Amino acid sequence: MKIFHLISGAPFGGVERQLERLAGLLHKEGFEQRVMFAEDAARAARLSAVGIVPIEMSYPSRFVFLDRRRINSVIRRFGPDVVVSWEPAMAALVQPGNFTHIGRLPPASDVTSLVNCEHLLTPSTSRAGFAFAAGWATDKVHTIPHLPRSEETPITPANRKTYYTPPMAKLIVTALRLTRDSGLETLLDAVARLSGYYLWIIGDGAGRTALEAAAHERGVKPRVRFIGWRDDLTPFLAAADVFVYPARQDDVGETITEAWAAGAAVIAADSLGPGLLIKHQENGLLVPVDEVVSMAEAIKWVYQDTALARRLGEAGRIVYRDTFAADKVAPQYTELFKQLASRPAMVS
Repeated sequence: MKIFHLISGAPFGGVERQLERLAGLLHKEGFEQRVMFAEDAARAARLSAVGIVPIEMSYPSRFVFLDRRRINSVIRRFGPDVVVSWEPAMAALVQPGNFTHIGRLPPASDVTSLVNCEHLLTPSTSRAGFAFAAGWATDKVHTIPHLPRSEETPITPANRKTYYTPPMAKLIVTALRLTRDSGLETLLDAVARLSGYYLWIIGDGAGRTALEAAAHERGVKPRVRFIGWRDDLTPFLAAADVFVYPARQDDVGETITEAWAAGAAVIAADSLGPGLLIKHQENGLLVPVDEVVSMAEAIKWVYQDTALARRLGEAGRIVYRDTFAADKVAPQYTELFKQLASRPAMVS
């Protein structure tokens, strides 16, 4: 069975990480694959290392019709059973053929931009709801949690010395894309109210410069480390005393499940995804979105009450193991793609 993946491909990001993880999983299951993406030598090397054929393209070109022509020419030569469009812009370029076309539904997406697809893939029920509201049939929308990292590699906590953090300091870790919805200003304000706490920020994005300036204005820059994007969060999560997720908008909460996998105590703003995942005071703490005092008090509470921190971490690990671990999620993906590859495609 043949799978063709198509993505424009930023240098880093959750979607790109999910593509690489899924391609690796399907390779182990015996699928022949091609992954087409904008030129990225590092991504090409990672895919090649696990036996997957990468196809780099100059994207975008000057003219959309040239992109469409090249993409569909490569698809026809490969002859896939399934084409996976990881972004709506890519899905719009794929012409109908003798394959099943599935598109990944991003957050707050206009579902009409995926009209070329026969099936949709989404990591959250709320995104699936947008598709159902737009008229998609329930058997055409597939909701599967994000694939976690490989659990074969032991977790070694990140070295605090590497990030100029005192070994006995109280350490907060967060991980998210640095955008206007990140809520990091709230977390910086909370850290400003807490004496002796250090903050590691894992992630990158267009808002990084403004957030670094905000940390300086609040007087907490000496205790804040902007570490940048990391594909593997677990060493940083394992080093944390508490993981805080302040995002104003998120319907998935992927980093929360990763924190649970590492056994970290979790505090999150009560946005959609975290609000559905976390049972307050059972497997984490929820605080109102953008509420500085509540966030600061929750951080202080978890750090001071070691029994609470241990209980939250253990309960989160159980939820992860029962629902989000690789042995629970991976079979859902392999079964879906086996079904899609075996279905006769409609050619128009």
